Amino acid sequence: MGSRSELLNTRKMGDKELTWALKNGDLDEVKSLMKEEDVNRTLEGGRKPLHYAADCGQAEMLEFLLSKGADVNAPDKHGITPLLSATYEGHCSCVKILLEKGADKERKGPDGLSAFEAAETDAIKALLK
Repeated sequence: MGSRSELLNTRKMGDKELTWALKNGDLDEVKSLMKEEDVNRTLEGGRKPLHYAADCGQAEMLEFLLSKGADVNAPDKHGITPLLSATYEGHCSCVKILLEKGADKERKGPDGLSAFEAAETDAIKALLK
């Protein structure tokens, strides 16, 4: 068995690969890298897997992570929820999925705005009403 620092370095490398796969929608890679208990783990960068998927518009990835028990309302290190991430980036399909799975649309981000107040498109505003 390796030393603690070797194990931590291995996890950091895994975080980088996992983050890349989450952002790019590589579901097969995510499935191979992620253990069940990792679905709500904070990754390097202070965000959870669901944040990266929401931020990058990866709807299929969101569905997968939520089916594995990802916390739909978990904030990242800045207090931003996956719903706010998807809203900020204008990913309507992701906003819809997150709302269907129980995302709190009233929760405010660090800027004091709710998702509705931060939404820039009519389509997203309509979902958030």
